[in-house]
Amino acid sequence: MNPSAKGNGAEIESMLVIHQGAIGDFILALPVLSALRRAFPKARPFMMGYPRILQLAEGRFYAEEVFSIDQKGMATFFVREGSLDRGLSDFFSAFELIVVFGRDRDGALIGNLKRVCKGQIFHINPLPKWDEGVHLSDYLLKQLTQYEVPLSKTVPRLYLRESDREWAKNFWTEKGIRPEGRSQVIILHPGSGSRKKIWPLKRFLGFLHHLETQLAGPFLIILGPAEGPEVQRAFEERGSPHLIFAKGLSLVQLASVMEGCRLFIGNDSGISHMAVALGLPTIAIFGPTDHRVWSPRGEKVEVVRQEVPCSPCAEERFFLCKDLQCLHRVEISDVLKSIQSIGLEV
Repeated sequence: MNPSAKGNGAEIESMLVIHQGAIGDFILALPVLSALRRAFPKARPFMMGYPRILQLAEGRFYAEEVFSIDQKGMATFFVREGSLDRGLSDFFSAFELIVVFGRDRDGALIGNLKRVCKGQIFHINPLPKWDEGVHLSDYLLKQLTQYEVPLSKTVPRLYLRESDREWAKNFWTEKGIRPEGRSQVIILHPGSGSRKKIWPLKRFLGFLHHLETQLAGPFLIILGPAEGPEVQRAFEERGSPHLIFAKGLSLVQLASVMEGCRLFIGNDSGISHMAVALGLPTIAIFGPTDHRVWSPRGEKVEVVRQEVPCSPCAEERFFLCKDLQCLHRVEISDVLKSIQSIGLEV
């Protein structure tokens, strides 16, 4: 579990990044991780957080190995001046650089890491103020300047292994899609981590119906736990031979299946960010969230939204709003126009 720790001065040879964010937060932090990898090229990189998400980084450029933030003994590091787990203390002490994404620079975690780590500790505040209007990737990268880390590109990128691509090849073969046919697949993801960010289901189904009248398919429908049984039934009961369903996949499996497809259409969600990081042309439908902060960032990205007086939501209103006109006013024609604006015809 212990990394190499033989650094001397500026020659950092072991680095741990602690990131506990959701999928979208993690994807938008990738430019920071890329900058760190390039600033400390000799450092063996490790990460700690939620393995379900960090699997996208493990053995894929950003981290050699990932560790769970929920492991036994970790709770002791979130208590000020308490008795620290000995095994984890030894683990943290071996790193020459620890980068912590966390709200509180003077919080218990960083305070306890300073007790056991003799190396450097960088703090990155993971979230800008609600009304600041600065894109998250820019906000995160700017904080690296205080540590004299050269900035890198601001577009996030995911790196897949050949074994990932082989798994995806088998997936598509089982679905009757040849390798050359993947470039024609259009992906639809009707869900999001928050119900307040979801385009109405009837609108999504109507959009799919329009696509089916214009194209022969195939269409990949992403259905995960967040979508719920109602959404899954609505798509599965269509009985269309052009629909292929991605269900029960890990994030790495899903990313592998998505890579190389023609177009992704989804809500304000972590999967939309993942699509962009894989290089897919992406349409993201936004409602109450501030697109200036949270929009996917890439070369072929269009955010579909409607200007309403209360959008983006103020922090207190976001949790109280039940109307969501910002989403209900987005029409199928708006999405179609956005697809044309990135140079695609459907």
